[in-house]
Amino acid sequence: MDLDVQVLLPFVKAKGRFVSGTSIGRELGLSRVSVHNHLESLRASGFTFAAIRNKGYQLTREPETFHPVLFRALLEETPCPYFKNHITLEEVDSTNTVAEAELSKGRETPFFVVAESQSAGRGRRGRVWHSPRRKNIYLSAALRPSLPPGKLPTITLWLGLRLCRFLRDTFALPVLVKWPNDIMLHGKKIAGMLTEARIDSEFTRDLVFGVGLNVNTLEKDFPDELASIAGSLALSTGQCLNITRLTHQMVLHLAEAFADFMDGGHVEELARLWPEFDFLRGQRVCAEAIEGVAAGITSTGSLRVQRDDGSMATLHSGEVSIRIN
Repeated sequence: MDLDVQVLLPFVKAKGRFVSGTSIGRELGLSRVSVHNHLESLRASGFTFAAIRNKGYQLTREPETFHPVLFRALLEETPCPYFKNHITLEEVDSTNTVAEAELSKGRETPFFVVAESQSAGRGRRGRVWHSPRRKNIYLSAALRPSLPPGKLPTITLWLGLRLCRFLRDTFALPVLVKWPNDIMLHGKKIAGMLTEARIDSEFTRDLVFGVGLNVNTLEKDFPDELASIAGSLALSTGQCLNITRLTHQMVLHLAEAFADFMDGGHVEELARLWPEFDFLRGQRVCAEAIEGVAAGITSTGSLRVQRDDGSMATLHSGEVSIRIN
């Protein structure tokens, strides 16, 4: 743990109360001047501290953008034992690409990668995920699950459902999952998920789950072709959000979701909760020459579509369009 994290940690734990600079120096073996210099360094990167004689310092403002020092301090305060380690980077081509490279190097799993921006964020079927700098969350989790391939088809839906429930609980927003890998809010896409795996004949060698969540993106930040179909948490809440704290909470919730999936504890809950979080439920859809009304998912995560003649079709993958009458 570097010194900036050690200096910031008492303020994170204090939750708005005053912290004695003398006590920080005593605890870390630093002079008052050294403590002051570290606080000045944090100030320069977006933190605000109030200082009152005989009371100490008070953290009054944190950066809204992702800040790796604050992120590590939050993980020190509330650890996430499920993930063995993590990587934080300023800019990458894609967090999924970084995770895959680290898997090939033998990094201990599970781990996750967080970046402030992506130059080539990946979506499904080779699409590019719009990734403006310091506005959103770009995160990938990697693991070696050693699960039979037949157990994997529902993992993206399960993780998407858990992320939706977390966002609902946090912001009281009607967030939904659009099969197979989008998260929607007020009819607009606020997040995309991409799960990639290397599979042998009998087990899954490794798996990377990536998510890009639009947090503080505003209308002016979207290219013209996305402005009418993409949204963000800030646009729906009317305020800019603390990306670092949101990322920390997301990591904790993803850890729980992964653990439940590996234990098989997700099966009944996914079946029970899916109707509540299903964006396509009851809507007329079209995909791969199949048209009808979306009727939920199968136990293996395929989309059920009821045709006009009453027969039921099943989509295992593909792009679904909503038909507007």
